[in-house]
This record gives sequence, C-alpha cells and structure tokens, in this order.
Amino acid sequence: MAINKHIKIQKLNTETEEWQDYYSGFAEVNKASGKEYFNARTNITENTFNFKLRYIKKLSNIVFDTTGYRIIYRNNVFNIINADDKQERHINITLVANCVTI
Repeated sequence: MAINKHIKIQKLNTETEEWQDYYSGFAEVNKASGKEYFNARTNITENTFNFKLRYIKKLSNIVFDTTGYRIIYRNNVFNIINADDKQERHINITLVANCVTI
C-alpha cells in the first residue's frame, strides 16, 4: 500500500458557509470509474476516486456525515459520497469521492 499522495480535506462551516481546512495528509489514490458526456455543447467529465487513508479518530466523523466534507487533490475538488472504516477496525478509512469538471 503506497499512501504517498498529498490530499487536503476541508469541512464546511455552516455558520459562514465557507470551506475550512480540516485535515492535511497522505493517501493512496485510485481511480474507480469515469465517464464523459456532452450537455448543451459542453463537455462534462465525471471521475470517481478512492482515497485510502490511515485511520485517525478525527476522520471517523466523516463516516457518519459525508456531506459536510470535501477533498482537494491536485487542485481538483472532490465531493465525498461514501466513507468506509472497514469492519470498524480503525486501521484505514476509504473515502469515495466524485470530481466533476466542465
């Protein structure tokens, strides 16, 4: 397992409606799927990635509420759609996230 890609996780501050840095660290990054389509003469690309991180207690909050968090990776914004602490063993957390570019 090569956890060597730098990522940043941001949390939405509901009072100010601004994204704030929550966690910065390293992950194993794998592309899970991708698709491309055209809409009103616009080329839209949607990619789904898996981000595997070492477990820390701070990340366990994301398992229960993915909507208030996002990932920044290579200057792209990824919306977290699922988080998995496999069998609640607290070793790794896998975040599944989408990136839509127009």
